[in-house]
Amino acid sequence: MKQELMIISLILFFFSCEKVIEVPLDEASQQIVVEGTLYDQPDESVVKLSRTGSVYDDSGFEKISGAQVTVTDDQGNTYNFLEDGNQAGSYRNSSFLTQPNYTYALTIYVDDDTLTAKSSTKGSVVLDSLTYIPQYGGFGTEDTTFLVFYNFSDEAAQENYYRMIPYVNDERSDFLYLQNDQLFNGKTIRAPFFAESIEAGDTILARLISMDKENYKYFNTLSNNDGGAFSPTPANPVSNIEGGALGYFGAYITDNDTIIIPE
Repeated sequence: MKQELMIISLILFFFSCEKVIEVPLDEASQQIVVEGTLYDQPDESVVKLSRTGSVYDDSGFEKISGAQVTVTDDQGNTYNFLEDGNQAGSYRNSSFLTQPNYTYALTIYVDDDTLTAKSSTKGSVVLDSLTYIPQYGGFGTEDTTFLVFYNFSDEAAQENYYRMIPYVNDERSDFLYLQNDQLFNGKTIRAPFFAESIEAGDTILARLISMDKENYKYFNTLSNNDGGAFSPTPANPVSNIEGGALGYFGAYITDNDTIIIPE
């Protein structure tokens, strides 16, 4: 009995010695996030502005309204991107189209901040074809799946960087398929969408995006980043935004192709 009373007394002593420690957290450590994408197709170019959430808020990024957003090309043309009335924080110019071998400069005025970035397009690129091979069974199943390959010819005159985006039955893949021409300059590039589950009857639309080196570096570091695209940590992807913001600005030339897997 005395031993039990001693144990209870010790437990009460330890609980009475607990102390609540309040860790000071920086509520003001928000950063502006820029997602600027310029395309060679109408109604696709958009600059999205937001702020990272604070340590106390996990409800998502705050959209930034009221900014002034302009894009200027190296031919002296200036394009105003106006905020979408149906989507706060998204700035668009429905008539804007990128041109091959142009350089574009982005300028953003928001509150007391000025953000700038540059991105250059490469030459026109053509997605030659999509092909596939069946994968019979595996892992104890008799189901047949399909491995789809994208095929295109690299332009030998330039240093090129690419991203492929597959859509399986209109659902966009989250996987980052990246290529450069360091080993394939001027040659045909053939590679599979190895992370996709593709079955008979599926429709695959593939988009080939030609980008500059800075955008390639951003997406390449993002593909190896477990902290998220805009995590306020040292793991942030390499950004080409000047002025203290996170994110990226890219001007792209694209081509699409579609294949339907026979049933």
